[in-house]
Amino acid sequence: MINLYKQDGETLYGIKEFIVDSAEEVQNLPTKKIGVGSTAIVISDGSIYIFNGSHKWVLFSHVGGSGGGNTPATGDNGGTLIEF
Repeated sequence: MINLYKQDGETLYGIKEFIVDSAEEVQNLPTKKIGVGSTAIVISDGSIYIFNGSHKWVLFSHVGGSGGGNTPATGDNGGTLIEF
């Protein structure tokens, strides 16, 4: 899926969304021709990774708690930058 976004009246291309089974797969996602702000959702734990301006996939948020659920953990990733 490719989404178009606008910033300052200009259309930005290359924003993509990925869905992967596990966090280990994030390191295999492309880093070329991907727009800043692209996202990857991890099915197994509900983590969300976002592609930043340094061309790295970083952990944006993580679902906490046991038993699945959809409640985000407080503090998400605790401010820790996790890069792939």
